[in-house]
This record gives sequence, C-alpha cells and structure tokens, in this order.
Amino acid sequence: MDQESLSIRTTSTGHTLFHRKYLGMAFYTPVLLLYYYVLKNYDHIYENTSTSEAFNTLKRFRKCYFTGWNLTAQICFISVALADEISTLYKTPFTLRKTLGLMRRYIFTAIVFPCTLLVSILFWSLYTLDRELVFPKSLDEHYPPWMVHSVHSFVVLPLIVEMNLNKGNGIEVVDFSYTLPVLTAFLLAYKITLFTVHLLYDVWLYPIFRYLSWWQRSFFLGHVKRRAKSMAVRSF
Repeated sequence: MDQESLSIRTTSTGHTLFHRKYLGMAFYTPVLLLYYYVLKNYDHIYENTSTSEAFNTLKRFRKCYFTGWNLTAQICFISVALADEISTLYKTPFTLRKTLGLMRRYIFTAIVFPCTLLVSILFWSLYTLDRELVFPKSLDEHYPPWMVHSVHSFVVLPLIVEMNLNKGNGIEVVDFSYTLPVLTAFLLAYKITLFTVHLLYDVWLYPIFRYLSWWQRSFFLGHVKRRAKSMAVRSF
C-alpha cells in the first residue's frame, strides 16, 4: 500500500471516529428537548375541560399510565447517556466514566428497551385491532397525531440508535441476570398501580380490561410480563 492510500485511509478512519464521538450527543440532545416539549404540551392539554369520559380519565390519572412511566424512564436514560457522552468527550476520571457507562447500560437493558417495545407493540396492535380498546376516537380532538406518535412510535428510535452506537469505551455490558430484578419490580409496581386505581376508583385505565374476565386479565398481564423479559434478553 503506497503512502497516499495509507494517508487517505487514516483520514477516513479519523473522520469516522470523529462522527461516532459526537453522534450520541447530536442525537440525544434534540430528543431530550423534544420530550420536554411533549411534556409541556401535555400540561397544556390537561388545562382543558371536556365531557369525554376517556379524556377525563386520562386527565385524572395521567401519572398512572404505563406510556408515561416509559417516557419518564427514557428521559432518565437519555440524561444519563448525555452525561456519559460528555464525560467521555472531556476525558473525566475513568471511575466516573465507568459508573455513568454502567448506569446507562443498566437502565437501558433493565427498563428502557423492554418497556419501550411493549408500549409501542401493544399500543399499535390494539389500536389496529380496535382502537376503542386502548385510545378511543373521542381523544382525537385533544391529542394531535404527532403527540400520539411521539410517545408510541418515535420512542423506538433511541433504542435503535443506542444499540448501534460505538461501544469501544471499555464499558462492560450489563448481564441481563442482574437487571431482571429491576424489570420485575418495575412491572410489578405498575401492576399494583393498575389494580389499585380500579379497586379504589372503579376505573380501568385501559378500556380493554373492561371486556376481560379476571382470569383473562391475569393471563394478559402475565403474558405481557413474559414478553418484556424476553425482549430484555434480546437487547444485547
């Protein structure tokens, strides 16, 4: 290989590493701003009044929906990911970089990856089958399509980006066996929330549960839990 070819290859490799170095920050910064904008729009929407039962249920129990829990988890993950990217960029002490890297991978593997896929797949599957089971048509006047897609479709994009970012920073991949208890606790906490709302207020957060018997509800939630664990195993 002549000197000119070697120089071109070295330059090309340098540019590739440069782009990879800033890719995480370039992607996650606008995503974090988008999520902030989405949350502010939700606050604005909930200032409205309506005769729609579905809207009033959403407004009253807005902190109890799994979609919101998942979005919160994504915001936490992206905040840690940005801190990790910045620490790597400015070459902070290795201990700090390793801690942030492990936190990033832990949150992603334990909660963000499986729960985001659950939110997206379950929502659009039920929506396609019969939207009244998950997002009644009466809600369309309150929630513009871009907001619906931002929390049920766009949220998958950070998963794809995170799984394809360069990981050559000496950071260990978190074994799923260590994250399983966290995922189990997260799903159990939501199940308790779901049934507590029903028992105290006689309200099912998701319309589909109105049409299921108790054993069908248990089977459905059990299946969802198994699918979440299966997705987490495949995350890395």
